[in-house]
Amino acid sequence: MRHTARAIIILDRKMLLVTGHGADFYWSPGGGIKKDETAIAALRRELFEELNVKVKSAKPYLSYIVKETDQEVENFIVEIKGDIEPNKEITKIAWLSKENFINKDIKISFGLATKLMPSLIKDGLI
Repeated sequence: MRHTARAIIILDRKMLLVTGHGADFYWSPGGGIKKDETAIAALRRELFEELNVKVKSAKPYLSYIVKETDQEVENFIVEIKGDIEPNKEITKIAWLSKENFINKDIKISFGLATKLMPSLIKDGLI
């Protein structure tokens, strides 16, 4: 099972999503946790690698397992420092609102669609 740390970056009640690698869907920034690495350390590393930003604060939000993709996902509400500058592995960014999610304006990852977004909406964060 792949263990990942993901960032929930919210601005004006919209969540930052990324895509790349020829994918036809978006996901929350972050990535795999290496052996002997904490989730927070992985989150800091991945956000710097992907978006050239630093983590100002990270608060655990929701963890879950996505059986369909064999992943354990730890999500953190993150405040960042710096301007978002996607690197070559990220081809596009998008800001997803509650309305965009409900209207299915963009395709998003399975775990994001079935676990995280409903929770963010229920908690009034987006």
